[in-house]
Amino acid sequence: MSADRDDRADRDDRADRDGRVDRETRDGVVTITLNRPDKLNAMTDAMWSTLDATLAELSADPETRVVVIAGAGGAFCGGSDVGGLLDDLDALPDRMRVSNRCVLAVHEAPFPTVAMVDGVAAGSGANLALACDFVVASDRSRFLQLFVRRGLSLDSGASWLLPRLVGDRRARRLALLGDSLDAATALVWGMINTVVPPERLDAEVTALTDRLRGFSPKALAGSKKLLGAAWDSDLAEALEAEIANQVDVIASPEAQAAIGDFLRPR
Repeated sequence: MSADRDDRADRDDRADRDGRVDRETRDGVVTITLNRPDKLNAMTDAMWSTLDATLAELSADPETRVVVIAGAGGAFCGGSDVGGLLDDLDALPDRMRVSNRCVLAVHEAPFPTVAMVDGVAAGSGANLALACDFVVASDRSRFLQLFVRRGLSLDSGASWLLPRLVGDRRARRLALLGDSLDAATALVWGMINTVVPPERLDAEVTALTDRLRGFSPKALAGSKKLLGAAWDSDLAEALEAEIANQVDVIASPEAQAAIGDFLRPR
């Protein structure tokens, strides 16, 4: 028995050192926690792979209503761990594609995604948060596109996300200077949705997810799909896409019930 306990302790120590991606589900709301607090939750290849597999599984599960991504220990995510970055440059594209799939998955998921940011969100960690539908941050949070500080160019979707969220000039400032942006400024710039004191962060995210899971999943998925295509279509194309989507959504049981309730005499 003692040997078994020692083995479990060794595995737990390795998990704490190498990082974990934890998952908890409550009433259709799945909270994914990036868990490597001693390194500001900087993502290892193994953590990205676990997150990739988790998001793919949740996207295929009709019981998933909302996904929240959070970080452990007072930080959201310090980006990707650059340890070993130069060891095998031939493998770098495939390694990057795993983290890129995670960014794309939270952006294109058929359910709302919420980033719960406390503390630092840097590099690919910041962009994972910005790709979510909602970003709720504590007032001690800060956002950094620190690639230039490491001699690197933008990645993990920053070149697409930043101009759309904050505009071209502000995007260039963040990308080319690598400045830290506090939560209050990120809110004014339209980068995030809400700023609250750290002690209110959990309650704020819970209130948001409770509202979201009360809506029709099919309606939310349809609206997300339309918004995602908006940048690549003109108004006429958008109008036609809305018709096609509405015809599909209106046949759902949730839409039928909601419309029936609205029409019922008060």
